[in-house]
Amino acid sequence: MVKTFIFYMLMFMLLVNKPTSSQPNPTCSETKGFYDLYICGGPLLLDTPWESPSQECCNSLKIDKMYCLCQGVTKVFMQYYEVNKLPKLSQSCGNLLTPGSYCGIYKIPGGAA
Repeated sequence: MVKTFIFYMLMFMLLVNKPTSSQPNPTCSETKGFYDLYICGGPLLLDTPWESPSQECCNSLKIDKMYCLCQGVTKVFMQYYEVNKLPKLSQSCGNLLTPGSYCGIYKIPGGAA
């Protein structure tokens, strides 16, 4: 029940933070980030062991190199999801995030100092 509440709360946040045409990746619809979190959120949950993402998850994340999911990575997201698992998710789906870049407010380890 709590996970369902958290899920819908994050869905609302993602919809409120919808991308505009001035943002760098126009492939994000109002629901793309929500959908990515829905199908890829399991491996990212706090206090749970890592589980490999589904092929459906990876296929969706590859469309925009995790951009739409990363838009929802905020301080609230970090209360329920383990951001340190984001690089592992990226790697499992084909190294979608560049070391040193940002996924929302989280900086991907590596890259230039």
